Amino acid sequence: MTAMNQSSSNVSTDAPEIKVSALGKLAYFGLVASALVLTLTGVVTFLTGHAPMVHWTLMAHVSAAPVFAISLAFVALTWSDRCRFGCQRTRMSCATKALLWLILACGLIVILTGVVPMTPLFGTTGQHFLYLTHRYSGITLACSVVVHLITLFRSRSAAN
Repeated sequence: MTAMNQSSSNVSTDAPEIKVSALGKLAYFGLVASALVLTLTGVVTFLTGHAPMVHWTLMAHVSAAPVFAISLAFVALTWSDRCRFGCQRTRMSCATKALLWLILACGLIVILTGVVPMTPLFGTTGQHFLYLTHRYSGITLACSVVVHLITLFRSRSAAN
């Protein structure tokens, strides 16, 4: 059994490192940029006491949402292989991998809680719950993106 574990670990270290493609980097940039716009229009509006969003802040928030959704899908497709737990062919730490999966999960929740209230499926109480879920998932997402960027830059500077 020990020989089998050693041989399987040798295979993973001999294989080339999994790199993120140019499309993956572009998708990540789109995700970060749109998340920044969504955070500024959503969270800052709430924190300054000007909720609900109106006028240009609402238009910016709604305009950045499709970019965020498309970027999130492409990040999921291009980064998921590199962020598998147990994958030894990457320099990413477990924390960085976990943060990416948290970003993907929170992003999906944010998208669903932003779209589902547009249907007649929920009453007033249900829509209020979805609104609160959207808000706190968005805050968690924004914090996760910031920490993920920090861990990516730290792992990149440590590798050089």
